[in-house]
Amino acid sequence: MHRSLFSRVAALGFAAAGFAIAASPALADDFLQRITLDIAPNYQAAVTGDAAAANPKGFTNLGYTNDHQVPATTQLDYGLNFRIDRRTNLYYSHSNLDFAIGRVLTLGPNTALVSGLIADRTDTVGFSHDFAGGLIGRAYYYNHARMDVSGLCLNQQDCPNPTTGQQTGNPSSIAEHGYGVGATYNFGPKTRIGQLLSVGLDAKYVPRSSTPPTTAPNLGGLGKYVGSQWLVPYSITAKIPVLPVSTTIPYIGYERASVLFRDEATPEVYNVSVLGITQVITKQVSIGIQSLNFSGCRCSDTVPPPDNIRFAQVLLRLDYRITP
Repeated sequence: MHRSLFSRVAALGFAAAGFAIAASPALADDFLQRITLDIAPNYQAAVTGDAAAANPKGFTNLGYTNDHQVPATTQLDYGLNFRIDRRTNLYYSHSNLDFAIGRVLTLGPNTALVSGLIADRTDTVGFSHDFAGGLIGRAYYYNHARMDVSGLCLNQQDCPNPTTGQQTGNPSSIAEHGYGVGATYNFGPKTRIGQLLSVGLDAKYVPRSSTPPTTAPNLGGLGKYVGSQWLVPYSITAKIPVLPVSTTIPYIGYERASVLFRDEATPEVYNVSVLGITQVITKQVSIGIQSLNFSGCRCSDTVPPPDNIRFAQVLLRLDYRITP
């Protein structure tokens, strides 16, 4: 499902609920009081060390060749939340991740791949429930698509038609979609910035054809294609109460992330380190900076060893919450 179609379906779901309640002014007022809109403009800069490195001597360059630019982009994340009751919410979110992978030297003899900008988008719609005691559960559907790979048309969602220039669906797209359930548990010492520890665990089901796609059945021979699969990502985050104020929140974390794109033989699994700080300005506004470092796990067969897929990001973010 294309991102635009998914966004329309999610929007229609919220709109349908709104129209159903709007027939009664009292119910309409109550409906509006339950909605929260989140808007988050952000600046994303790829800081991957060798994403823009010079081509090694004797190697043929593959991929983006326009001066090996390392991308920096400005994006807009957003979300909509409807409070069903004091513990249950219906939500929709749209998020962006623009990055550049480190140079890969093991795809073929004397070849070096550099990616330039890779632009991924994820749309999610689901329910969350606060079970009290620090436990929050969720159930959701998500659609993750690769929108662009700079200067190339590799595995992105749409490509320009060489004759007309119009964007058309790409049969080699590696979009991912599926269903998930999960929970986050907040615990630990209670401090001026809240409880210090948080763990998250999800079970994601990725439906796929039982037979390999004809475009890239084994990703160049790496691994053996398997159809529908379950993925189990998890994370742990610790707040660091080093400052004598409650509005400045430094934190550090680790995430075991996993994705299973449509044409991939096996899932991509990443070890992700997170370091950041959030400054709360008002109840509606906060700003933050975050450093992300992704390193492909050897438990997944993404590129031939000793290389792996790796990239690093710095994100500057403004969060603005619009409430009744």
